[in-house]
Amino acid sequence: MKLIKTLSERIRRSPRILPFLFLLLILLLCAAFLYPALRGKRGQTTDEAFRAFTNELFLSNVSSNTLTLHYTLADPAAAGVKNAPVSFGEYSVSAKKRSAAALENTLEALSEFPKEELSASNRLTWDILRVQLQNELALSEYPYYEEVLSPLLGTQAQLPTLLAEFSFTSREDIEDYLALLEQLDSYYESLLDYEREKAQNGLFMSDEAADAVIAGCRDFISNPGEHFLLSSFEERLEQAGFLSEEEKKAYIEANRARVVGHVFPAYELLIRGLEELKGSGVNPCGLCCYPEGADYYEALVNCTVGSGRSMQEIKELVDAQILSDTRLMADIITENPRLLTQLSRSVESQSPEAILETLQEKIKKEFPAVNQASCTVKYVPASLENYVSPAFYLTPPLDQMNDHVIYINQASGYDNLTLFTTLAHEGWPGHLYQTLYESSLELDPVRNIFYFGGYVEGWATYAERYAYRFTSLDSSSAELLAANSFLLLGLYARSDIGIHYDGWKPEDLAGFLGGFGIHNETVLDSIYQAIVQNPANYLKYYLGAAEILDLKAEAQEAFGHHFTVKDFHEFILSIGPAPFSVIRDYLYGWTGTD
Repeated sequence: MKLIKTLSERIRRSPRILPFLFLLLILLLCAAFLYPALRGKRGQTTDEAFRAFTNELFLSNVSSNTLTLHYTLADPAAAGVKNAPVSFGEYSVSAKKRSAAALENTLEALSEFPKEELSASNRLTWDILRVQLQNELALSEYPYYEEVLSPLLGTQAQLPTLLAEFSFTSREDIEDYLALLEQLDSYYESLLDYEREKAQNGLFMSDEAADAVIAGCRDFISNPGEHFLLSSFEERLEQAGFLSEEEKKAYIEANRARVVGHVFPAYELLIRGLEELKGSGVNPCGLCCYPEGADYYEALVNCTVGSGRSMQEIKELVDAQILSDTRLMADIITENPRLLTQLSRSVESQSPEAILETLQEKIKKEFPAVNQASCTVKYVPASLENYVSPAFYLTPPLDQMNDHVIYINQASGYDNLTLFTTLAHEGWPGHLYQTLYESSLELDPVRNIFYFGGYVEGWATYAERYAYRFTSLDSSSAELLAANSFLLLGLYARSDIGIHYDGWKPEDLAGFLGGFGIHNETVLDSIYQAIVQNPANYLKYYLGAAEILDLKAEAQEAFGHHFTVKDFHEFILSIGPAPFSVIRDYLYGWTGTD
């Protein structure tokens, strides 16, 4: 499998960054607020009472910390959020326990609404809430298993980008931002307290992971005089026309004082704290080597991807898709033997902006139309290149869908083809496109309080594979390279399950991947560490896309020659982000099958 081996260095995927997704377990609502919303006002219909209930739920969540609020609503006051405290929120086991109690209360309140009396859109919201609340509640049974400081997806890796992109549309925004910076060292101290408790419970990260986090923190503060949190702040102030030049100068000095006095010390704090905790990690392998690790992993996969399948069924789906792509590649090569020696990845060189324009035009025949929107392509700061993903998309606020941002990590060494397909993943018809389509549906905002990783990353991965046909490659080469890239991701996804659920050690991974031509020990070690440090990460992408392909196959079988791919895309997109267990139920109604 020489073709796979040429791509084996690409071991990290590109996440769609969401505000504080690493603090997913936030307080929902206390029962005192739930039941008044449930009863509703005199004369309200069931639909009106339900929307009042979900609105309270949404507002309580988005105001739980400043970053979530800022990245969810551009105008919080217009939505009914006023005087929300400036805070990163609370991260602790006690907060998780309160959240679990709130989840139970919310589920109980939800069950009081007679689903049959709700409108079609509200029934869908009801179904999604019921399933995801149950998934979150199951995950909350393992309060010490979450890793908030993982090298790639941890708080310390993602937070700097969220701070650098914090928009300034008013003086209040600037003041809130500066207040957040003042709290960063105390907030990181609370994360270290959580890590110390993990260590006491025998659940601290491995030394390899700790070393990677420490190295990332050191790089972050390695060039303090020209730090991107200083330069990005000045760039944002330049766009703040409501400030005088003197006010801008004063704010620049205030920001510098906080970056030097709180941000850098926060990362130094993490370095010292993790160095002290090194050696307390007892497990260099997967989650299943912890006492309840396999059960936690299953709950994590179900909550993150939402398949609604058992782990055995998930393995069967992944194995079947890997086999399907292996056979597809063999068939293509059998029909076109020249591809064994003459396969080319060469496509024309285009700027990221030009690629996005090309994709936006080429998807029109097979994807439903959406509104236009501007997108800015930015590049990851040099100090973060080794510790963040190859690319990512920043979701705009719900009430401001005009401006979108895609980050490219130049350290990933993109060739022209990979840049094209990556921008399909992040842009059209991936994350940016799906976000715009979702916005056009005017879904209940409460659906944004959860991160449906399987749906959003699965769709973007499906879009990335689909986009190979939009390149200048001939159809056979495009199909072969698309299948190869997806197969490689499938190998990582299957390895994720093997390591975290089946107990694979490095030699087991080497044996599995060796069967597909991957033998380089350095690459194998990198893959093993990436999977150990980011459980279920690859499943969001691959299993999510495999679920979409499985739904597509069911729809094709049900409709026969009446099936159109554009209609199927419209069905998936019109449901919006949701667990696949819910989407599957709605597919049966759409196709008229049982």
